[in-house]
Amino acid sequence: MKNILILIICSLLPFAASAQDSIGSIKRYTGSVELYDGVSPRPAMVSKPDTEITLKNKVATKRASAAVIELDSGDKVALSENSMATFSSTNKINPESGKVVFSIKKRGSVTGAVAVGLKTAVIGVKGTQFLVDMSQDGKCKVYLKEGEITVDAIEGEFIKHGKVVMDEYEAYVKKMMGEYDSYVAELQKQYTEYVKSFTMKAGQAVSIDGNDVETVDFDSGAMREFDLLNM
Repeated sequence: MKNILILIICSLLPFAASAQDSIGSIKRYTGSVELYDGVSPRPAMVSKPDTEITLKNKVATKRASAAVIELDSGDKVALSENSMATFSSTNKINPESGKVVFSIKKRGSVTGAVAVGLKTAVIGVKGTQFLVDMSQDGKCKVYLKEGEITVDAIEGEFIKHGKVVMDEYEAYVKKMMGEYDSYVAELQKQYTEYVKSFTMKAGQAVSIDGNDVETVDFDSGAMREFDLLNM
């Protein structure tokens, strides 16, 4: 599967940091949370709120655990249970597994970029809240709660599959004539776009698998994940 990079163009105050500089802290947490320093393969257990994180740090939550990271930029990143994210640089965060919620602030004319390293796209953001749900096979789902996102393909074009709308009577007739499968296939072609980019609006959700993009439901379970930001 091609590697995807989701680049979130948003508003950030620029700042320089060395490998030892703080970029934020694990403000709140519940359960068991591990912190990798980026050098040792052995993690340290987080034992108190406001635990500092620096560049190259990785935060991992265990079962029935969660953590909220507040960055010096004012943005928030929340990890649900069994989730992991690496803070690769001052402007790049890599969700590696599980469910990671982002709250990116808008700062007027001050602009910057946050790169969220998934595996297929460049996403333009202007102040937003969204959830990235990473599956073990590398597929991901993106749920946009607030704001607007423009998703640009890094290589080639997206194959964007829309929801097929069928006329019930026509579908019945085609089935009686033995033409139902070809009828559905033709409809699917009509609802498929080959695009370099597409825009997501608040309340929308997509599944991204390589360059294949499908619309999915923004279910209540995904919506509840955003409550982590106020844990």
